[in-house]
Amino acid sequence: MKWLLDQKIERFKKALMKMGWFAEKMMIRVIESMESRQIVAAKQVVEDDDMLDAMEVELREEATVLLGTYTPTGFNLRFIVSSLEVANILEKIGDKTRRMAQLLISFYTEQSASIDPNIVRMAKNVATLFRETLGVVADMQSERAFEVCTRDEEIDELFEEMRSELTNLLKEKPEQSERILCLLEIAQELEEVADLCTNVVESVLYAVSGSNYKCFRDQMKLFKKGEGVLFGDSD
Repeated sequence: MKWLLDQKIERFKKALMKMGWFAEKMMIRVIESMESRQIVAAKQVVEDDDMLDAMEVELREEATVLLGTYTPTGFNLRFIVSSLEVANILEKIGDKTRRMAQLLISFYTEQSASIDPNIVRMAKNVATLFRETLGVVADMQSERAFEVCTRDEEIDELFEEMRSELTNLLKEKPEQSERILCLLEIAQELEEVADLCTNVVESVLYAVSGSNYKCFRDQMKLFKKGEGVLFGDSD
């Protein structure tokens, strides 16, 4: 029975990676749209989000079957539980990518200007971090998970630079408020995608080690369990 479960787990992992690669493709299309004002690419991202949602539902249903049929234990149990969390996070990344695409469509329709090069640079850095995150999921390597958490600091710094720059520009050129606020929201979505990447690797660390880690101030730290809050000895 164990060999059959192992096969099912491997199949499940491949499906999870397929969802991750699909989400990455959405991010790449957003960058392509930024670089060349491609409304078509942005519209494709909006359409693709429905497919990503369907993938999450399918993974959840398959996980329910695996848990109910094979009653996995140890790593296999932790992997399935963690994978459900990862799939949910990937769906959230898809939502944020779709929102960026919608903002780009609006931007191109109403503005003649190009996207700020610093926004494009930030988007490329986030895409690189996302790819590294998917590598952590594929390899189940705890060392690389710690690196993703540290790399998130670079994205935070870029976002703070963009927020400061755009806020000052808003004061200097209030007549361009619509364009500036659109760029600011895109930068915010990118920063949040990077944060979600750290949530993914936290889930991987739980699957690998059985311990809970939290990326706090861009350092991965072991979550120290204290006295129970929800499941303590007393009601």
